[in-house]
Amino acid sequence: MVKLVLYTGTNCPKCPAAHGVVEEVANELGLVNGKDYVVKNIDDEEVMIEALQNQVASTPAIVINNEVAFIGDVPSKEELLKKLK
Repeated sequence: MVKLVLYTGTNCPKCPAAHGVVEEVANELGLVNGKDYVVKNIDDEEVMIEALQNQVASTPAIVINNEVAFIGDVPSKEELLKKLK
């Protein structure tokens, strides 16, 4: 089972695009929000602490199975699919 976490920030200009790519890939692969993937906003202090523990200091960041896959950039759909397979 894949566990994908997208860390976003409220004022992050790239985060909406990253969220869109994650949603598109999740729909294509049949991933379930809350089970297979989650979107977390680092403006929440607990989420910020969790992100920092995962070596995430900027957004957007995508963590796949507890490994940082993308940070500070928006992957293409193809790049994200490749990391998930």
